[in-house]
Amino acid sequence: MSEQIDVTQELAKLQQRVEHLEKRVKKAESKQGSLWFLWEAIRSILIGLFIVGPVAAIIFGVLAALAGK
Repeated sequence: MSEQIDVTQELAKLQQRVEHLEKRVKKAESKQGSLWFLWEAIRSILIGLFIVGPVAAIIFGVLAALAGK
């Protein structure tokens, strides 16, 4: 009988640990989501600066040269 009580107590402790770990995982996932959003924003800005910016400058330069003729 005491073995059954010990098993029940251990099971209750394990259940509490699982619930605690589930909460920590959810908290970590929410932080990761925020960081992922920030990374996407930074990446978009860098693409705009280093790819779109020079291409636009070249196009405007060519148009200005053609308009100057």
